[in-house]
Amino acid sequence: MQEFFFALWIVAIIGPLAWAWSQQTSVALGMVLSLLFGYIVQFLWGGFLNFGEVIELRLRLYLVPALVTDGHFHTLITSGFVHSNPLHVLGNILIIALVGIPLEDRLGRVRWLISYMVGLLGGSVAWTLLNLESITPALGASGAAFGILGAYLSGWPNDEVFFPLILIRKWPVQFIALFYFGFEIYKAWQVYGLNEISNIGHIAHFGGFILAYATLPILKKGIEWEGDYKLEEIPEGNPFEGVDDLVERLRTEGEFIETRQAWLEEIADRAFCPVCGGVLEVKKMRVRCVSESSHLRWP
Repeated sequence: MQEFFFALWIVAIIGPLAWAWSQQTSVALGMVLSLLFGYIVQFLWGGFLNFGEVIELRLRLYLVPALVTDGHFHTLITSGFVHSNPLHVLGNILIIALVGIPLEDRLGRVRWLISYMVGLLGGSVAWTLLNLESITPALGASGAAFGILGAYLSGWPNDEVFFPLILIRKWPVQFIALFYFGFEIYKAWQVYGLNEISNIGHIAHFGGFILAYATLPILKKGIEWEGDYKLEEIPEGNPFEGVDDLVERLRTEGEFIETRQAWLEEIADRAFCPVCGGVLEVKKMRVRCVSESSHLRWP
């Protein structure tokens, strides 16, 4: 039974990521499903375990600092795919979904996945180094989630994303990231300064945030983010027929990335390539011809 659930857990973790990769869709969304499905299997798995098997499971997947130095290096990663309770996993996937997906739009799938793993490993390594003798297990994707906040803050702090912070509305990434980081400093001070009891790995959160923040400039190199053009740079004329109203809406309402993307996609759906009459698509905030990209690159 143990091996069956372990194999099922592996499939639940890898399956959504492999699907996202093969379908060339959002890896961040795949990671959300990976963490969610992984926790469901973990929850079901726990119902079939006796006390001894629970201990074995923790040694197998959870991060136990005292055992990492004995060769359990894999737990630096596997611990990021197990969670303690539903609120634990939901809190992490909230950040990964609402902040991670826009960050993936900026970085691209490969760089986003690298940045995610940097945050995960940063959190795991920081926790291990500061608790080398501890046998208390640590788990969760919080280091990776804080890494997403740190990376986005480092790269594009002025972007705005929808987030339930006081109100559900668009907030600047720098406000969201610094709010979380500042609140984490306060909670860590309560634990380490006032000796309060806590089962939260604040050091892991700091490690993920700081390492992802520091490495983002390296990952960002070579990225041609074509969506950073200003609205006034959109030419008065356009090569399309029958969509002048949409182009005008783009010119007047495309201040934010999501709005700009929406109007560009609407233009691509209704218009055709002026060279070959073919279908259009939107790539990196530019309308292009699907059959031959050299035909069109607008604006």
